[in-house]
Amino acid sequence: MSSYIKIIYDRLDFLEFKQNIMFLKLPQHKADIFIDLDISNFINIRDFTMEFQKDILRGKNYNLYDYEKEISTIWPKIKTFPYASNLVAKALMQSTAFEIISNN
Repeated sequence: MSSYIKIIYDRLDFLEFKQNIMFLKLPQHKADIFIDLDISNFINIRDFTMEFQKDILRGKNYNLYDYEKEISTIWPKIKTFPYASNLVAKALMQSTAFEIISNN
């Protein structure tokens, strides 16, 4: 895949992610911290989430707290918003992987 096409896919993923956050957040919550999320941090979060998801689906025993710790090292500002890591996981993971970490 050419670098130009990869950039387009990354930008589309970024826009879709932000849209999903707006749909998934609770009505009373403001998700304005995601305005400050830039595409490079998003790509790092997305790539980590895909690897984390693979591990979960292979049977590793992780929970949402484990995910939150790692995400906050990638993008420390996420700590300022309650349930932000939950939103990110829900927006980026397959539903089966999300169910597994939510129930652990």
